[in-house]
Amino acid sequence: MVRPRNKSNRKQHSRLIMLLLILSAAAVAGLFWKGISWFTDYTGGNDAYDKIILEASRRNQIDPRLVKAVIWRESRFNPRSVGKAGEIGLMQVMQENAATDWARAMGKPVPSKGALFNPKLNIEIGSWYLARSVRRWSKYRDCYALALCEYNAGLTRANKWKPADPNGDVRSRIAIASTHAYVNEILDRYETYKQTWEIK
Repeated sequence: MVRPRNKSNRKQHSRLIMLLLILSAAAVAGLFWKGISWFTDYTGGNDAYDKIILEASRRNQIDPRLVKAVIWRESRFNPRSVGKAGEIGLMQVMQENAATDWARAMGKPVPSKGALFNPKLNIEIGSWYLARSVRRWSKYRDCYALALCEYNAGLTRANKWKPADPNGDVRSRIAIASTHAYVNEILDRYETYKQTWEIK
């Protein structure tokens, strides 16, 4: 009676080891594919929204490579992304700010939060809002930096950080570390897209 019990224990032990090996292999495979997906998005390899970005950027008269750099930083091209303060979608649009301003300017109803997950609408509103900021700061040499400050930290803070001299440096005046990093990352990514994304 002792021997069969030992055989049974060995079989259970073998099955347990096999199950653990299968689970480990599945976990490693899952992490591998997540890693590839993250790397592709992080390096800006995602071009799924390029056509929408181009169309919205042309309508709103803004460089599409800047819009794409903002999308890269804001959501890593994830249209279902939601921020801590309720920012929605690819460009992390706020319903009560950018979406409301856009709706007033266009004479349209304010889109619902659910509608803001739509990539086309999200990019349209985000690029419009960003283009408006770029125009606001157009007399400054670092108008893109100021527009990004406004996009990330609001108009009041952007006004505080603008230099007295329109040719002065903006980035050194940004008092919030996270906004400083945000502006630098987007402008670096923008330079990358200028080299790698040929606009026709």
